[in-house]
Amino acid sequence: MQKRTRTLLIILGAIVVIILVALVAGGRNRHDAMEVKTQNVVLGTFDTKLPESGTIQHPGVQTVPALVAGNLGDIYVRAGQAVSAGQLLATVQNPTLSSTAAGSQVDYQSAVANVTSAQVNEQNAKVQYQAAVATAKSNYDEAHRIYTADANLYANKAIARNQVDIDRAKMDQAKVQYDQAVRQLQLGAVSGYGQNSVQYAQTAATKAQILNAQSQQQLGFTRIVAPFSGIIQTVASQPSDPLRTLQPGDPITGGQAIFTIASGNGFIVKAQVDEQDIINVKVGQKAVVTGEDFPNHNIAGHVADIAPVATKSTDATSTSKQVLTTIAIDAKPGFLKDGMSANVDIYTTHLANVVTVPNGALVTDKGSKFVWTVRGGKLHKTPVKTGANNESVTVVTSGLKPGDRIATAPNPAFAEGAAAKPAPATSPSPAAST
Repeated sequence: MQKRTRTLLIILGAIVVIILVALVAGGRNRHDAMEVKTQNVVLGTFDTKLPESGTIQHPGVQTVPALVAGNLGDIYVRAGQAVSAGQLLATVQNPTLSSTAAGSQVDYQSAVANVTSAQVNEQNAKVQYQAAVATAKSNYDEAHRIYTADANLYANKAIARNQVDIDRAKMDQAKVQYDQAVRQLQLGAVSGYGQNSVQYAQTAATKAQILNAQSQQQLGFTRIVAPFSGIIQTVASQPSDPLRTLQPGDPITGGQAIFTIASGNGFIVKAQVDEQDIINVKVGQKAVVTGEDFPNHNIAGHVADIAPVATKSTDATSTSKQVLTTIAIDAKPGFLKDGMSANVDIYTTHLANVVTVPNGALVTDKGSKFVWTVRGGKLHKTPVKTGANNESVTVVTSGLKPGDRIATAPNPAFAEGAAAKPAPATSPSPAAST
């Protein structure tokens, strides 16, 4: 009996030992679970940005020059003023042009009057030529009648032969005079019946018209007008005093810039994109404009134009070429000013509803990529396929789904099925850009 009791006590002690060993081992396993930094997989957007810089400006800026020399007359606009196409901006005083234009106008009017006078003279001359033809024709017909009558009398031996010869000579002479009158009429129709013909007067009038048009055009250039609707950017300063704008009475030369005008109220940024990057830039791509002059403002824009040729870099130390790219600013914030410096991010890639992981979460093994996922407190090696990437994240096209939890900083000590516990989670970011 005592031996049986001792045996039972030994068995119970062994069971207690086994239980204690199991409890200690379990506690050790829980204590040995690795702390892993993890992140939940979510759907978001993926962007790749191309950073550039440029200058904010209006889309169309044009210099308005004086087209003739003289003295500045009146100035009707100021910088910042909106104007319409054809609106008078200023005048130029040039007495010589005014006098020349007035004289050429009189000359042209006189030449036009000479055309009318020539037309009247030509008509009178034509009537005189026609009258001469009619008279010569009448004389010839009469001479021909007398000759015919006397020829009949001579045939009947009623008159002498010499009378018929006299009649014939008169008839021939009348015929010559008639032919000459007809020829004169024909030549008159061609030549205009004299030196002061209508054609001559019309040629002189055309010449006077051309000279007058030139003079009036030059006079018209004394009116400086807006080439299109827009905003007056600047009024030129005096060449000898940059701090003093041009004033009425100041002398100016032909071709001298008087105003600059910008079309529309919108703005653009022109950026020089490196030739190696331009392959990724397309018209219509989203862009965001920022600048030190307007902090905390992200202004939406888009790629509006890409130059067809690459030009040498403006950096004298660079051998690469650049392509002028125009970014249109979609908004019209009042704080933007022409000439401000700006930074531009061109979104060359934009993918929506995609899975992205931090680049550091990817592990490459023999050409294949995988991530470590955490499920049920254990690590699992999960193969993935990837797509586009930027400096911070990579798009995962297969192998992961929203809700999966991945290790963001894989450790060489990771092993399949190893116990893991998540470190304090970081907030997932649904969108990743660079």
